[in-house]
Amino acid sequence: MPRIRFSAIWKAQRENSLLPLLLKECRTIDSARNELRWLREAVQDPSHPAGWSRLRSMCRLRSKGYPLQYILGNQPFGELEILCRKGVLIPRPETESYTYKSAQLVRKFNRTNSARPLRILDLCTGTGCISLLLHALLAPHFPSLSITGVDISPVALSLAQRNLQHNQQLGQLAHRAATDIQFHRADVLGDGSESVPPIRSLLQSLGLGSDHQPSEHSQCDLLISNPPYISRAEFRNGTTARSVRLFEPELALVPPAVSEDSRPEDIFYLRILTLANELRAQLVVLECGDLAQAQRVVALHAQLTSNEYRFEAEIWPNREQDLAEYGFHETDGSRCVIIQRLL
Repeated sequence: MPRIRFSAIWKAQRENSLLPLLLKECRTIDSARNELRWLREAVQDPSHPAGWSRLRSMCRLRSKGYPLQYILGNQPFGELEILCRKGVLIPRPETESYTYKSAQLVRKFNRTNSARPLRILDLCTGTGCISLLLHALLAPHFPSLSITGVDISPVALSLAQRNLQHNQQLGQLAHRAATDIQFHRADVLGDGSESVPPIRSLLQSLGLGSDHQPSEHSQCDLLISNPPYISRAEFRNGTTARSVRLFEPELALVPPAVSEDSRPEDIFYLRILTLANELRAQLVVLECGDLAQAQRVVALHAQLTSNEYRFEAEIWPNREQDLAEYGFHETDGSRCVIIQRLL
């Protein structure tokens, strides 16, 4: 990482004595100004000695790389306010973009003759941000929704439930969200344990799986996931940002070492795509770390899918217009894989 010029530090110091602290992590004065404004807004009275002391402590914490969202305690996600805490992955802007794209695709479903709710399965739900934003976007269009968020972390599930209640209190979620959205603990990868059931056991308890409906029926309208997808080598070699590596939960970032044919960082995609096939999911949306990983996921889907059903798989965003509109780099950064079952 290039060093900050002394002239920039001097300029920041002249403007506000706290800006140089933030500049260590923000790298630009404009970004440091924005963060200082947000931190000042979080302090009731920064002009009071106690308020000033708290603000300075927050800036010092930020200068060490501590994520701003953990300091402030929340992160905007669409129209929602998602509470954040250490031990749970912070929602990303790109994840927000994929959620909006998913809702747009789901709204095209023709379900006029369907007797059951629109079913959504959100694996590795974390803060619950995807489940909650999908409900906010889809509830006006579908009279009956069933959204299930799944995670292995009890800390994440507790926070997801708090976020559901918090956004209802703010008026950002409809009253029915309390019954439409359920969060459950399950192990997506393994066979489970006495305290953590395997994902298939959870799905069976929810009436999902090959034993509950004829195989030609789709049992899941949307299966969406932002799973751990960073390789252990990339997590440790400096590729991953310092604040992420030092302060965000490795459990939500790096898949555990599991003996499989696929690359270790792709193991969740293998399991999730297998589940999607078993559930005959109509739409699958999977966030990936970069374009190369997305391409591997598309290839993996082709290997796992039989010729009995037709599917369309694409990497999004891929058009120059979408990349620019949603703020994605042309080659770097995350992508998502969208798989649609063709009826």
